[in-house]
Amino acid sequence: MYHQFNVDDFEGLRKTVKQLKEECTSVGDYKTYYKAWGNEIIKIKSHIGRPQAMKEINALRDFAIQHDHKFGLYTATYTTAYILGQINDRHGAYVNYLKAADYLKRYFPEESTAPIYVSLSTLTLSEKKDTTAIRYAEAALKDPQITPTHRYMARCCICTAWGWIGNVGKFDEAYAKLKAIKAPPKEHARTLIVEIFRAHLHGQHDEAIKLAHQFKSRQNYLLYVYKTYEWAGDYKKTFYAFKDYRWYLDSVNHRDLRQQAQLYHSELDVARAENESKELRLANKRLKLEHMAHELENERLEVEAAKLKLQNTNIELSNAAIKLKNDSLQQQTQHAKLNEIKSRMEAQQQSEHAHHILIVAASIIALITIAYLLFFLYRRHRQMKRLESMNAQLQTAYDQLEKTTTAKERIESELRIARDIQMSMLPQVFPHRSDFQLYARMTPAKAVGGDLYDFFLQDNLLYLCIGDVSGKGVPASMFMSVAVKLFRTFALEGYSPVEVATRMNESLAADNENGMFVTMFIATVDLKTGCMNYCNAGHNPPLLDGEFMTVEPNAPLGLWRELEFVGEHQNSIKGRSLFLYTDGITEAENEHKDQYGEDRMQELLKKNLHRSAQQTIDCIHESVSQFVGKAEPSDDITKLCLKLI
Repeated sequence: MYHQFNVDDFEGLRKTVKQLKEECTSVGDYKTYYKAWGNEIIKIKSHIGRPQAMKEINALRDFAIQHDHKFGLYTATYTTAYILGQINDRHGAYVNYLKAADYLKRYFPEESTAPIYVSLSTLTLSEKKDTTAIRYAEAALKDPQITPTHRYMARCCICTAWGWIGNVGKFDEAYAKLKAIKAPPKEHARTLIVEIFRAHLHGQHDEAIKLAHQFKSRQNYLLYVYKTYEWAGDYKKTFYAFKDYRWYLDSVNHRDLRQQAQLYHSELDVARAENESKELRLANKRLKLEHMAHELENERLEVEAAKLKLQNTNIELSNAAIKLKNDSLQQQTQHAKLNEIKSRMEAQQQSEHAHHILIVAASIIALITIAYLLFFLYRRHRQMKRLESMNAQLQTAYDQLEKTTTAKERIESELRIARDIQMSMLPQVFPHRSDFQLYARMTPAKAVGGDLYDFFLQDNLLYLCIGDVSGKGVPASMFMSVAVKLFRTFALEGYSPVEVATRMNESLAADNENGMFVTMFIATVDLKTGCMNYCNAGHNPPLLDGEFMTVEPNAPLGLWRELEFVGEHQNSIKGRSLFLYTDGITEAENEHKDQYGEDRMQELLKKNLHRSAQQTIDCIHESVSQFVGKAEPSDDITKLCLKLI
């Protein structure tokens, strides 16, 4: 399997994985089972596409949950991180890699975490977070089970990071350790990057250019050619090389965005077709109910008509009996008048004969009447049974509809109450003071949301925070309420931002089986001196006077315990504007799936530096609303502005 994976034999790999999974199932070796499945998914992404790979990941995750396999959940998380990294979703890849590392530490300490930390180091290098990349690479090297290939990759990451920083001494020290390891053939690109930095740091720029020409990747070739010209001080060649690099990068990004848009549109068409199918089935059920009600009404009318017909028949029979009796009496009277001269015996015989005929006729009429009544009662009984059955079905359908409607109204009512409770937890009254202005606003994407903000004053020290909980809806709102309560509890005790972050992380990570987390920016501002101490826990960097601040990323709160957070400070922000926000603003999408973006937000903030804090928040809110238009909101939107006068 590993040989076919390395030589990219996709069809052979799929057959081998199928056989390997069957043999692993028979002997109960589920670690190898999930490793084989994960390798197949990685190749599916390359040969078939991301949607099919994500479907396979969901199938793997469902299988692991069904059989309670923790290693299966780890494999699904690691594979998700790898695929997100391949499609340049760096934030998603970063979060999933951290979650995968946490799985191994908690449930499989015997497994090597080196591949994860090497991936994190490579990911942070692409974002120019060099010190963070070094920290992750050193964590990989501390793993006693690290393979020679991952040891070489980690050393390459450290050399590259020191190369970007420009520290020749540290680079040479790391380079000497790297050269003591045999280079794997597949790591040719990493080796070239390290050699280019060695040539640059020692002034051998011509050699660096020659090394750059050996890249198989055109993007790497163009990048390091233009960087070498820049290092050498040849700004004319730097300009043209940079122009070629940006043109190629823009064309690749345009192609990737176009492919992603096509995938999103196809997924949207499938979802729309499923919704239309559900609506058609609901309409058919509604028509069936209406048809049953119509048939029930017809049956009721038929029963009423039968009742009327029976009443008319009874009246006609009564009239016929009376008429027959009157006719008989008249015949007797006529016979008596005609036979007055006959003897009494003949009169008696005639009378007895007439009476006998009357009895026979009445008996025949009675038998006919009884037979008709029995037939009518039998038919009426069958109709009543059918009517009762249809009435019971209709009543059941109406009861189900009423229960569904009642349950929906109850849920909507509870969500409205939850929204009111959640909004009441966030400050809605803002201070009116001459030394500072503060205003904030949170707009949830659903009935309840997972964003948060808070602030309060202790003497001349202003505590403030903003955060974004993973996920949406009711679970996120509950996690958000816990985070707000913990912030207020620790901040009121006078802890610094980094201490508040550390204590909140310990509380949130304890018994966090669902793996939820919250990114937060926590700060204190001295209103007299303007000094600001802060700690950024995996949140978006704030803007100071419309410019993004460079902050230590740290990890989000709640992922795992015993983390060390790094705090920072600004000497003074007097006379300046601080703007905090969640990614619901920059990632807000319109009907064409275009995002609002950081550049648009930054440009708007720079134009409104002279306005008040509330006017700045209202301006941003109105701009995002106009951009989104009628599109469905995809995430909670929260923003906070502080202007220190």
